[in-house]
Amino acid sequence: MNVRRDESGQALLLALGFLVFFGLVVGALMSFVGANVLATERLRDQRSTAYAADGAADAAIQIARVDPSIGAFGAVPCMHASAFTTTASTSDATVATVTCISLADPIDLDRTVRFTASVGGAPVVVADVLIHDGVGTPPPGVEVLRWTYCGHDPGSCP
Repeated sequence: MNVRRDESGQALLLALGFLVFFGLVVGALMSFVGANVLATERLRDQRSTAYAADGAADAAIQIARVDPSIGAFGAVPCMHASAFTTTASTSDATVATVTCISLADPIDLDRTVRFTASVGGAPVVVADVLIHDGVGTPPPGVEVLRWTYCGHDPGSCP
């Protein structure tokens, strides 16, 4: 018997093996890319919410510096309106609302105020500030006693 041993057909097997291998690699990479795109979108939403709430709380504190009636003891509501609303300069125009309550003691010259910045009704940032009305010339200095980012768990806010 004469058995012929040549290499015909081996190139086809190598080509098929190459295609299968790279097909699996590309499939795995596409899954990884899809997960990263989703994570990026979620992070963008979270950052937009955090930046809007942070900016709104900052703005409310600055307004309270020049308006001594905001956060004064016994002032109901704490501000002239029931809430301070600002639209952030983010690409999706996230709206944050700030409410406040007075933590002041009736005999203190300074105001202690808790500002709560919310987005979509959920608290995102809570800031306790001490506004030094009793010292210096206007506008008074502000001491941030606590700045809490509530994250994804509004129950963690004070």
